[in-house]
Amino acid sequence: MRSSGDFFVQLNLKLGIKPKTKKLFKEAFTHSSVNLKNEEGNSLNYERLEFLGDSLLNIVVAEYLFFQFPESQEGALTKLRAKIVSRKQLNFIGKEMGLIELAALAPRHSQTGDNIHGNLVEALVGALFVDQGYQKTKAFTLRHIIDPYIDIENLETLVLSYKAFLIEWGQKEKKKIHFETSSDNGLDPNVNFSCQIFIDDKAIAKARALSKKKAEEKAARIATHALKIKPLAEHGH
Repeated sequence: MRSSGDFFVQLNLKLGIKPKTKKLFKEAFTHSSVNLKNEEGNSLNYERLEFLGDSLLNIVVAEYLFFQFPESQEGALTKLRAKIVSRKQLNFIGKEMGLIELAALAPRHSQTGDNIHGNLVEALVGALFVDQGYQKTKAFTLRHIIDPYIDIENLETLVLSYKAFLIEWGQKEKKKIHFETSSDNGLDPNVNFSCQIFIDDKAIAKARALSKKKAEEKAARIATHALKIKPLAEHGH
């Protein structure tokens, strides 16, 4: 991790944040692998702030959508919020913001999964709230998270789960959809599952992947494109 002085210079340069309580932001960027403890012997890492930031993002995004889409009903707003604060979306945003460059990780954890990027976004939002209150946290979230990275115009057509979307479409269209998934012991060690989708007993798509969930999602995406179906705008429904 950068030296303390450099960390706060970067925090200001990258994100325009001047902390009142510096240790909060150190905590927000400290991974559990560092195994840091406070004076009482309690673990010091971003997990508690991540928990808080997760809830705050939901509130800020809910308020934003409430006023942005005055015609939308609860169900549509809930779906839109889920797309903005989804793990995949937050991981993408955290990566784009380069938050990992500020993080303290144990050397053996230098190769982390994608989730750390989203976790850092949430921890940062949590730290900001404790340090500077709701209004400043909301302003930061809109300026640095929603405006640059969320395409509000096309949010409705962003599909979080193709499997869920396909099943929902089948229910509306009175189509019988059947997922047939089995373990696949082929030659490729990276492919463990095969999924075939039948619509009204007709095979429509097939895919293979590392996990059952990924194989089903991949096959559902192929089926969605093959059927030429797209999510419809949900305002007012």
